[in-house]
Amino acid sequence: MNSSPYAFKRLRRRLLASFAQPQALFLGSEGVSQAGDAKPQVFADWCHAHAGAAAEITVSAQLLHELVCEPGLPLQDESALQAYARQLFGHYFGAVAKHWAIASWRVSSAGAPEQCGASALHGAAGAGLQASAQQFDVSLRSVQPAWAPLLRRLAAQQPDWFKAPCAALAWVEGQVLTWLLLEDGRPGVLRQLRLAAPTQVALAETLRELCGVGEPAHRAKIWVGGYGLDSAVPLASQAWPGLQVAGRLDARGPELAWFEVPAAARALALPLPDFLGARTPRSGLAWPLLGLGLFTLLLAGWSAGLGRQQLLQAAEQRAALQAELRNLAPGAPKPLAPTSKTAPLKSAELEQQRTAAEVQGLLRQPWEALLANVEQAGADAGPAGTLSWLALDFNAARQELRLEGLAQDKGAALALVDRLAAAPAWGDVVLSRFQNAEQGLSGQRFELSAKLRPSLLQLELAALAAKDEKK
Repeated sequence: MNSSPYAFKRLRRRLLASFAQPQALFLGSEGVSQAGDAKPQVFADWCHAHAGAAAEITVSAQLLHELVCEPGLPLQDESALQAYARQLFGHYFGAVAKHWAIASWRVSSAGAPEQCGASALHGAAGAGLQASAQQFDVSLRSVQPAWAPLLRRLAAQQPDWFKAPCAALAWVEGQVLTWLLLEDGRPGVLRQLRLAAPTQVALAETLRELCGVGEPAHRAKIWVGGYGLDSAVPLASQAWPGLQVAGRLDARGPELAWFEVPAAARALALPLPDFLGARTPRSGLAWPLLGLGLFTLLLAGWSAGLGRQQLLQAAEQRAALQAELRNLAPGAPKPLAPTSKTAPLKSAELEQQRTAAEVQGLLRQPWEALLANVEQAGADAGPAGTLSWLALDFNAARQELRLEGLAQDKGAALALVDRLAAAPAWGDVVLSRFQNAEQGLSGQRFELSAKLRPSLLQLELAALAAKDEKK
């Protein structure tokens, strides 16, 4: 009984975290920090203080090693690319590199060979990020190298810089410099270098060597940003045409606003490495499903409280009746069987126990995986707005689920049925009703029923292609 409120609390916290606005964090060698933080902290401590929240992590260049693959290598899928990257990192950095997290990326464009590469995350601060997030029900949305969101933001906000024949991004953190060179908007060179000293004079000397000032290449447009340098001789005083310095390079930490990616930049053909792997975009069904899930949880909690109250009342009445019987004098005639009072009491008690059992069954269900399956199947059934949900009804005793919704055409509803039926946890998926929606609703109203096997539910549905290959 004591575990049920805790399970309910964790389930509610996970659902809220899944749809919470993510908080921007910067991961350095000492831990994570937010805008305005005076001192970094261990990520597990941050999760403990922000249980049920969401986070997007930008990783410091001081915790990264970068790799750009030679064009033409036979790296057709992500597993081959990651295996190749891990082999090279292991060759240069030893056996410890076998345990580093790898974030791979690819860029394809018409008329040019595909480019690919990988980032490796090392250091104690980056270990166990996902485990800490899961322990405290924190939704970890992304863990990206600092240069990746920065490049996307600049591409959207400074199109002249991005579309220049030769453009460069120089991101500096103390003595660590990340140098990204673009040609006509395509990444060509990605290197990490170490400055001779954490000074703006040393940075200027390194940039001159990289872009060849005095040569034709000095026409490159260079954007420079970062932190951790001295303030003795500002880089702006040593600047040359095409060099743009953003912010204060002598700041103690980065400006996290630099890593906020505008919506217009998400569709650009630019590297998108993520140490969490490929992420499924959230569909337009997310918020309706969240509303259905929260409504179900609130109803279950209310039913549990009501059932418990009724059980306590029945127990008190039963104890009072037993005490009254014990107080009868010896030899006194026993009362007749109180069928008119005890029978309704027993029936009510059984009904309360049944209601409590149903509530307990609902609380034990894997709601997060169930709602995620419905959301993903709806997203795969058609473009955003094709499906809208009206109701969800689940019978925990019979493991039967009923969904009601609106579809713009019958094909979307049938595609939804096929997508769920292909999952191992879903059985007897049937489109039981399909008719014109009543007045005030747009589309066709449908009803779907299914039998569930909760132990087989996964957070993500298996790809249909993989299932077809097995056949």
